[in-house]
Amino acid sequence: MPSLKAPYIYWKDVIVVLENPTKVFVVDAWRDQLGRYKPPSQVSIFKFSYRIGQVDDENTKYLECIAGTLQTKLKPLIQRKYDCKDVVVML
Repeated sequence: MPSLKAPYIYWKDVIVVLENPTKVFVVDAWRDQLGRYKPPSQVSIFKFSYRIGQVDDENTKYLECIAGTLQTKLKPLIQRKYDCKDVVVML
Protein backbone atom coordinates (compact mmCIF):
# COMPACT_ATOMS: atom_id res chain seq x y z
CA MET A 1 0.00 0.00 0.00
CA PRO A 2 2.40 2.65 -1.24
CA SER A 3 0.24 5.70 -0.55
CA LEU A 4 -0.11 5.10 3.19
CA LYS A 5 1.89 7.27 5.56
CA ALA A 6 2.78 6.93 9.23
CA PRO A 7 1.07 6.15 11.58
CA TYR A 8 -1.30 4.15 9.33
CA ILE A 9 1.36 1.75 8.04
CA TYR A 10 1.90 0.54 11.61
CA TRP A 11 -1.77 -0.19 12.35
CA LYS A 12 -2.54 -3.83 13.20
CA ASP A 13 -5.79 -5.75 13.56
CA VAL A 14 -7.72 -3.89 10.88
CA ILE A 15 -10.39 -4.72 8.35
CA VAL A 16 -9.52 -3.82 4.77
CA VAL A 17 -12.27 -3.40 2.17
CA LEU A 18 -11.18 -3.09 -1.47
CA GLU A 19 -13.80 -1.48 -3.67
CA ASN A 20 -14.56 0.73 -6.62
CA PRO A 21 -17.70 2.85 -7.06
CA THR A 22 -19.73 -0.08 -8.42
CA LYS A 23 -18.42 -3.21 -6.68
CA VAL A 24 -16.79 -4.43 -3.47
CA PHE A 25 -13.94 -6.78 -4.34
CA VAL A 26 -12.87 -8.25 -1.00
CA VAL A 27 -13.20 -7.86 2.78
CA ASP A 28 -9.97 -8.87 4.56
CA ALA A 29 -9.22 -9.23 8.25
CA TRP A 30 -5.56 -8.18 8.57
CA ARG A 31 -3.64 -8.85 11.79
CA ASP A 32 -0.15 -7.83 10.65
CA GLN A 33 1.10 -4.28 10.08
CA LEU A 34 -1.04 -2.56 7.47
CA GLY A 35 2.06 -1.57 5.49
CA ARG A 36 2.57 -5.27 4.65
CA TYR A 37 -0.90 -5.80 3.20
CA LYS A 38 -0.99 -6.97 -0.42
CA PRO A 39 -4.29 -7.04 -2.33
CA PRO A 40 -5.33 -10.36 -3.90
CA SER A 41 -3.92 -10.88 -7.39
CA GLN A 42 -7.44 -11.23 -8.85
CA VAL A 43 -8.10 -7.58 -7.97
CA SER A 44 -4.92 -6.18 -9.54
CA ILE A 45 -6.56 -5.71 -12.97
CA PHE A 46 -9.12 -3.28 -11.51
CA LYS A 47 -8.79 0.26 -10.21
CA PHE A 48 -9.88 0.27 -6.59
CA SER A 49 -9.69 2.17 -3.35
CA TYR A 50 -9.16 0.99 0.21
CA ARG A 51 -11.49 1.41 3.14
CA ILE A 52 -9.74 0.61 6.41
CA GLY A 53 -11.47 0.04 9.73
CA GLN A 54 -9.87 -0.34 13.14
CA VAL A 55 -11.29 -2.53 15.86
CA ASP A 56 -10.91 -1.50 19.49
CA ASP A 57 -8.50 -3.51 21.64
CA GLU A 58 -11.12 -5.49 23.52
CA ASN A 59 -12.72 -6.74 20.27
CA THR A 60 -9.62 -7.70 18.27
CA LYS A 61 -10.22 -11.35 19.10
CA TYR A 62 -13.42 -11.07 17.01
CA LEU A 63 -11.73 -9.47 13.98
CA GLU A 64 -12.48 -12.36 11.63
CA CYS A 65 -16.09 -12.54 12.81
CA ILE A 66 -16.57 -8.82 12.17
CA ALA A 67 -15.02 -9.21 8.71
CA GLY A 68 -17.32 -12.17 8.01
CA THR A 69 -20.38 -10.14 8.95
CA LEU A 70 -19.24 -7.25 6.74
CA GLN A 71 -18.65 -9.71 3.92
CA THR A 72 -22.21 -11.00 4.28
CA LYS A 73 -23.60 -7.45 4.09
CA LEU A 74 -21.34 -6.15 1.29
CA LYS A 75 -21.33 -9.30 -0.92
CA PRO A 76 -17.81 -8.90 -2.38
CA LEU A 77 -16.57 -10.50 -5.58
CA ILE A 78 -13.96 -12.57 -3.68
CA GLN A 79 -15.39 -14.44 -0.70
CA ARG A 80 -13.10 -15.25 2.24
CA LYS A 81 -13.87 -18.11 4.57
CA TYR A 82 -14.11 -16.84 8.14
CA ASP A 83 -14.80 -19.47 10.78
CA CYS A 84 -16.88 -17.90 13.53
CA LYS A 85 -18.97 -20.28 15.55
CA ASP A 86 -21.17 -19.17 18.40
CA VAL A 87 -20.30 -15.47 17.86
CA VAL A 88 -22.94 -12.92 16.94
CA VAL A 89 -21.77 -9.59 15.48
CA MET A 90 -24.12 -6.62 15.38
CA LEU A 91 -23.17 -3.79 13.02
